[in-house]
Amino acid sequence: MGTDNEADARGRVLLTVSQIPSGRVSSFGRIAQAAGFPRRARWVGRILSQLPHSTDIPWHRVLSHNGVITCPKKELAQTRLQKEGIDVKQLRVNMRRYAWPD
Repeated sequence: MGTDNEADARGRVLLTVSQIPSGRVSSFGRIAQAAGFPRRARWVGRILSQLPHSTDIPWHRVLSHNGVITCPKKELAQTRLQKEGIDVKQLRVNMRRYAWPD
């Protein structure tokens, strides 16, 4: 991808992540699909890992396909999810119950 196209693509991913409602979660693959980049789940993870600490993007709502919190800030993500009313057990969320989009 060229620089402009890459910036646009990253923007679409971040916009999609921003749309995850509080109290819901999504997976890297679902975000990639919803943003128009099927089969690019790892790329979505890379984008989220590069966000600044001060971001308002709800990165903590994006999990692995099986609901496991996989980011390096696992404890922070778990705390944020629990504050939103999401039940987290052993760093895992029930995707059937909380997944977005449905």
